[in-house]
Amino acid sequence: MQKSLTALLADTVNDDNSGQIASQGFTFQEWYAVLLITELLEEPADFALGIEVKEDISVLDSPSTPTKVEFCQVKTNEQAVAWTLSELHKRGKKLKDGTFQPSILGKLYKRRREFDGYPTKLRFVSNSSFKIKDGESEVLNSHDYQLASLSDAGKKIVAKALANQLALTEGDINLQDVRLHRSDLSLGQQHLFISGKLSDLAHRQLIPFQVPQPVVAALMLASDVRSKGSNTSFAATFEELRSKRLIARSDAITTLSLLSNPSKSIAEIFDEGIELLRRDPEHDYGEVEELQDERAAVLLALTDRTDALTRNQLITLLDCYKVVKASNSPDKKKLRSYIERVANDAVTSNPEAFPLISKSLLRALTLMVIRNGIDINLFTTAANSQSEAAK
Repeated sequence: MQKSLTALLADTVNDDNSGQIASQGFTFQEWYAVLLITELLEEPADFALGIEVKEDISVLDSPSTPTKVEFCQVKTNEQAVAWTLSELHKRGKKLKDGTFQPSILGKLYKRRREFDGYPTKLRFVSNSSFKIKDGESEVLNSHDYQLASLSDAGKKIVAKALANQLALTEGDINLQDVRLHRSDLSLGQQHLFISGKLSDLAHRQLIPFQVPQPVVAALMLASDVRSKGSNTSFAATFEELRSKRLIARSDAITTLSLLSNPSKSIAEIFDEGIELLRRDPEHDYGEVEELQDERAAVLLALTDRTDALTRNQLITLLDCYKVVKASNSPDKKKLRSYIERVANDAVTSNPEAFPLISKSLLRALTLMVIRNGIDINLFTTAANSQSEAAK
């Protein structure tokens, strides 16, 4: 009985899942995977990109129920010379047992045999172009070449080489959808190329949001790819493989969306709160200016995470704010009265937390609490190692 495609994709004991060697920068292979993601996002169809799944990169048509797969083998050529077709199908080094390693194309074609019965495409990818000699004709600088376009004589040469290396007959070799591809990616500054692709996707509305920091977004996607590729743990099922080494369309969109609405700085939140108070037709001009004068003190207080007193004040204000927020108090109708109510409740409930604090600074801190301008989890380190109970 033929195995399912998902079963064939799962790891076996013969797979080389050693993962990528750690390096200071992202590799060409990792950046090419990111480029593939941006290209796949141009179409509405679902997809999943497998990192170190049978090949360097595997492209599936679904993250849950794939029906076809494209295997991509990625190799850089730092000599900047074109690959010849003959060196791509030339057998490899002789082994101790007298046999020879298969050629570059032989290793790639082996995947088609392993997935016999399912639609497969094969892609050899490099940073260099290809020199294709086919009988009397010769293509010197091909960037994208389908082996199926070879003459019958040219196909026979390749088929014979692959058949000998894989213990097959020439008739077993099908060169349809076997592609040699030179990527536009350079060996350096790939993040700039990818950032341009992301900006273009957003401009054409092929992703449902803008990407205000495309370079950062490119690096985040590359980080996701590296994380998946470095997960060398055995995946016995497709479900395990999905969580460990596959990146689906939804995963890529989620990563990119993290930058679509970046968090506002505490300075921006404070300034917006002051502007809201100014827009109140009943606002007290002098009172608002006093709050504005506390801007520097508030920003300092919210960035000094070792200040135990400020931490206690913010915790008290936050607790009182939650109570008022959950109530039906009319004080919530106006920002001014909201601030006044929470500030008064905080001083009443915990007067020891507010010694000698000015009324304007207290209200300014309260404004930041109401406007969700603080992350209380950041204020977890006391000024010294003494516990709260000991104090």
